Amino acid sequence: MEMIYALPIFGLLLLLEFLYGYYKKNNTYHDVKDTAASLSLGLAQVAVTVALSSALLAVDYWFYVHRIFTFGNAWYNYVLLFLLMEFSFYWWHRASHRVRFLWANHVNHHSSTEYNFSTALRQPLFSPVLRPLFYFYLPWLGFDPQMMILVGVVSLIWGVLSHTKHVGKLGFLEYILVTPSAHRVHHGSNSEYIDKNYGGIFIFWDMLFGTYAPEKQPVVFGITTNINSYNPIRITFHEWQAWCKDVWQSRSLSEVFRTTFWPPH
Repeated sequence: MEMIYALPIFGLLLLLEFLYGYYKKNNTYHDVKDTAASLSLGLAQVAVTVALSSALLAVDYWFYVHRIFTFGNAWYNYVLLFLLMEFSFYWWHRASHRVRFLWANHVNHHSSTEYNFSTALRQPLFSPVLRPLFYFYLPWLGFDPQMMILVGVVSLIWGVLSHTKHVGKLGFLEYILVTPSAHRVHHGSNSEYIDKNYGGIFIFWDMLFGTYAPEKQPVVFGITTNINSYNPIRITFHEWQAWCKDVWQSRSLSEVFRTTFWPPH
């Protein structure tokens, strides 16, 4: 639901990045069709979120009604919630790369060979349904869902800001935050960059769990086998199609399980 509230800010950021690149003669919006595809995918996810928002919020509040504790609106509770949501994001993001079924949903975010703020809007269509599986414990613990939405908006805006080529390395902040440099690594198809830097705002989760890589070599953006398509339907469903084919060709239930839950090829 955070995507709905942050959408106007995203539009402003895209415009500012484009104007900055034009002014600096360093335009990062090289492919109009690619940008259009990214925007289309972002709007598609917003549509799904709007359609399901009432149901998802109702589930959150069901857990909140049955909460174990009650965390009020004090600033330190926001700090705790912020850390817990970022921790949850790390594992949701890591699972989205390491579980084939979830990768089928997430791969479209990595399918662009461009890298700019519009790339951040190339969002997975089914995340509004799948992502809450990693967050439902928070209202059950006692955090008001409205607090979660507010923190989520901040996280989303930072996520957009990390999708840019205009910002170099940021010194000591590289060891604390997911800077544009750190997130460029995450979008790289270079062998040394694959499955690295899953954090949303804090990079120390990656350092703690052994998935950190600094930006050293120039980043090659995209996936290891690019689909070379601007069609939002093709971008969204190409890996779902490949997964269904592998499931159909499986010769046992154990092979179906591996095809679904093991890491992608």
